[in-house]
Order: sequence, then C-alpha cells, then structure tokens
Amino acid sequence: QAYLCSKSFYLHATNNRASCVNYGADVLLLKDEEDPKCFSRTQHDFTCFFETKDDGIYNFSYKIEDEPEEKSCSLSVQRTEEETFLHICTFPSDDVFLYILIHLKVAESSTNTTLFTRSVSVEDQFLLDAPVDVSLHNTDQAGELQATWSIQTKWETQVVYMIRYSSRRLVERTKKVSYISRLVSLVPGELLHFQIRVKHHLSKKWSHWTDPVRAMVPQSADDISLLCYTSDLRSVTCEWNENTYGRFTYKLFYKTSPSRATDWTECVSDGNLTGLCRFHGDESREVQVKLSNGSTPFSRTFYSQPFSVNSSIKPSPPGHLTGKLQRGRLCLTWDAPPLPLLAHLQYQVSYQPRQDADWATVFLTGPEAATCLEVPTGCRYRAQVRAKPNGAGYSGHWSDWSQEITGDIPTDTNAFLILCIPVLLLIVTIVFISMYFSKLKRYFWPPVPNLDKVLQGFLTEINRKTLDPIFTAKQFYDETPASVVVVVVKSEDEASGPGSPLVESDRLLSAAQGSSGGEQVDGSPEEVSPDYVTLSTDNVARCPKGNEYVYEQAGECGGLGLTDRVNQTTCHCSYTGKSFSVPSCTSSDHLNRSYLPLAESVDKLHCQVAATRGPGVNNMP
Repeated sequence: QAYLCSKSFYLHATNNRASCVNYGADVLLLKDEEDPKCFSRTQHDFTCFFETKDDGIYNFSYKIEDEPEEKSCSLSVQRTEEETFLHICTFPSDDVFLYILIHLKVAESSTNTTLFTRSVSVEDQFLLDAPVDVSLHNTDQAGELQATWSIQTKWETQVVYMIRYSSRRLVERTKKVSYISRLVSLVPGELLHFQIRVKHHLSKKWSHWTDPVRAMVPQSADDISLLCYTSDLRSVTCEWNENTYGRFTYKLFYKTSPSRATDWTECVSDGNLTGLCRFHGDESREVQVKLSNGSTPFSRTFYSQPFSVNSSIKPSPPGHLTGKLQRGRLCLTWDAPPLPLLAHLQYQVSYQPRQDADWATVFLTGPEAATCLEVPTGCRYRAQVRAKPNGAGYSGHWSDWSQEITGDIPTDTNAFLILCIPVLLLIVTIVFISMYFSKLKRYFWPPVPNLDKVLQGFLTEINRKTLDPIFTAKQFYDETPASVVVVVVKSEDEASGPGSPLVESDRLLSAAQGSSGGEQVDGSPEEVSPDYVTLSTDNVARCPKGNEYVYEQAGECGGLGLTDRVNQTTCHCSYTGKSFSVPSCTSSDHLNRSYLPLAESVDKLHCQVAATRGPGVNNMP
C-alpha cells in the first residue's frame, strides 16, 4: 500500500508503526550511493530503499551473515513529488545487528530478474537526524556568539558536528566540533547565518544541514560612543550616542562581578534625559555594561569591557581659570575638581599665544593647580585646562575642557628699552667716530679754497666800493680839476728798477696825501682827514701789461696806438659835478680789466688817465 506524506516527509515504519519522516532530505543525501540505499536512525532500526519510475512489483530479500536462510522484506511504496516511486524495506528490530554484514538483493517479481545486490553493515549506515532547537546567544563579549542545539539520540557523546556560518564581510567558515561551540572572531554589527549537521563517529553519513538561523553579532561600546565614568567614586554615569545607527531607543543594563551571565540589572533613567543613565557603583567590585535596543535576534547589542570604579574616573572640569602677567610671563591659576583624590590629578593646559598661531599643549604631572607660560608681548592669547587621574592608584578619562579665557599681553617697555639702548649707543658711537675722523682729516688735509668763489667775492666788494663811495664829515670844494693817475706796469723788470712805475706810484700816492691836507679855520668845524687821496693831473699811468692782448684786439686806447711792450695808453676820466664817468677807450670796445691778478693791480700799470674834479666834488678813492 502506498502512502503519501505532506511535502518531503515519507512513511517510516518502526516496530510496525508507520510515521512520516523527511525522506526527501535523506534521499538527496544518499543519492550518490548505490541501490538499495540504507540508513539507520538508531542502533535498533535499519531501513533500505530504491527508486523507480513505475509502481511495479519487486522482491526484496536479505541474508544475515552466518545465517543459512535468506529472508524477504515486505516493500512499501511512496510517491514522490517528482512522480517517482520509492520502494522501502524496514528491517524488523530482531534482524538488526551491529558489526555483521547483511547481503541485499532486489529482483523484478514477474521475471525474477535481479536488479540490485549489495552487502552492508548497520553501524556504517548511521544517518542521524539533524539537530533541532538551533539558536544563537550573546556571550557578553563583542564579536562573539554562542550556538546551542539538541539531537534526538542517546549517543550524544558518540557524534560529531559540522557547523558553517558566514556574514556579509565574513567568508563562509566550515569546521567540525564535538560539543556546543562558541563562535569567535565575528564581524561586529553584521547579521550572522548559522547551520549545523551531525553524524555518528562510526558512520560516514552526515545528516542534512539545518535551516539557517540568524542573529546580530554584538558590538563594542565604542561603536556607539558608550562611556561610563564616575566623578565621586560612588555614582556611575553612562553616556552614549543614540543616533549612531538611526533613531532607536536603547536600554542600559549593568551587572557587578562575580555574577552569572543572566544577572543583568536594568538602569532606570530619567525620562527627560536621553543617551544617559546613572546607577550606584561599588569601588571594590567590577562593573560591566550592555546597551540594547531590543531582545530579538536582529537587535543591536553593545558591550563594555568589565571595569572598576577606581579606573573609570572622569573629573569635573577645573573652574575659575584666570590669567595674570607676572615678570613677563602669563601665569594661569584654576580651582581643582572637587574630588577626594586631588593629590592624584594631572593637568593639561592648551593655549594659543596669538591669534594666527597653532594651539600649544603643556602637560603638568604635579597636583599644583597653577602654571606660568612664555607668551609674546603685545598679543591676544586664549587658554583652557582639563584634569585627569595620574594613574597612581586611580585612573580614568580626561575631564571636559574648562571655560576658555582670553586676554591681551601688553607690550614690554623694559624689553623695548633694553633693545633700543644698544642701538642708540651704536648710533652715538658711529657719529662720534665720524666727527673725530672729520677733525683729523681737516688737521692733516686742510681744505683747498675755491678760487672762483674767492675771486667773485673780491670783485663784488670792489664794485660795491666803486658804486657806493664813502663821504667824510667835511667835503672839500676845489674848483681845480683833479687828476687820477693809474699806473700799470708793463713788465716785471720795469716794476723792480728805480724810476719804475711801482716806485713812481708810491711817490705819487705820498704826494697826493701830503697835498690833500688843509689848515683848520678858526670858528669852523673840525676838519676830518679824508679817506681818499688826490692825485696830480700831471701824472701819467701806464696801461696794464696783462691787458695788452685786449688792446691789441681793440687797436687803440684813448686815440693812442699800442705797441708790444713800451707803448703807453692814457685814458682820460673826468668828474663833473657829483657824477663820475669813465669814457670808454673806443666807441664800442670795452676792456676787461676785472680778471687781472691781484698783484698786477698795482705792479703793472702804464696807462695815463686824466681825471677832472669839479668844484665841490670829492675825489674817488
């Protein structure tokens, strides 16, 4: 009689009782074996089957080794979903023996044609059912899962398991295990797929793989920025970022050691605060914290490492940070956090000496809540400080930064003077050395006069005296014309001999001065000696030798011709009234006598000049 079970479950008879078993999976496992295929679920059952395309009648016989008789087995037929037929032989329990060969034969009933023959042993044909109740559990460690299952056999100690698992970034791993296994080195935060199968250690047949089970691999507390600390060694505060993996509501659990893995206590948080929870801690015991957004296999769970309260101290930020300038340095002071372990604190000072500079950091290992920094003057600074246990008996985390302070460092005038004084001394020294060497230069190398300027000044003085004559207190009125004689020496030898023009000029000057005197008249004002001389009109002065080239160009002087060295030229000059005029030697030529050397003005004269004096007119000096 043929029975059809639902889906892939087929009839299985044990002790004359029929049941549906998953023959579909077993057929697939045994498809590569020769017919008839055999298996045993326990040591007391044994089943063989073969598959045909029709539901014809077949004879199945077997002979147990060392027994003379051959026995036949009644076949049951199962129709598969593929419209084929399974012919199944279930051995009676009395014919099931271990470590004894069984000879099998299948023949067609109508023709008695042998189709299959085979010799098998029961212990080699163990085909255990796949494990059931497979599940994955957290191990209170990030990146780990615990797999559990159960099997329907009493040979739990005589079986071998094979597991396989994988995730998105974890390549599939397959390995044999002999007991419930802990899965390690998983990728945190990924969904893990897990399967398992089993076999008897004497058999070569593995059970089919179980259906996959899935679970989220636990993550580290750092993945959600979970941080637990204490500021007073009594109350533990835990903070986390709820928006790291979307907007989920998380619950915090904690437990103190030693305790069982299931002894988790939920932390009851203030309803007004999210991402924060506080609970009471014990300084003498370790604490572990987990954070979860649900209890389903797909929920995310975060675990912290076990920690002690003494090693998870986060002080409060230092308060009342102030800065003062002392002796050219910026000295900072602050109030230490209110903790019973002030002697175990260290500090970190971060400051910016000027606005365009990078932040600098200074570590202070001592417990003193003050320090002095070197900062440039005339700049604006910024500073802040934080605290942390130094690790000697207490350890933990840096506190938050204190309130930032800013200020201005005034310019250091003393430093400016110190810098400027050497520069000023250097400048004064350079000036003094320059003046000293200038005097030495004038002493050893006196300056050479500028002859052009000296001559120009002399000529300017002569012209001024000529144009602006000086009159005495008493003027002489003499109707007799006065003669002005200018003597010009033609040559040096003539000027040096007796009767030379120079000697003659001195004689004439003396005679003129002697004749210019007058007698004092009674009752008349006192006569003042004149500051001029009256020259005789009979005297003759020679034209200057140095101007011979001028007269040669002019051709005549006062109507007289010029010769090379001996001819004389007499120019007549007359005074008329108060005016003084010197007619030119010619109508158009003007002799240039202004550039004669000073020595020649007296020594070289040979031109006769006639001067007339009108009545009441002073002679020109």
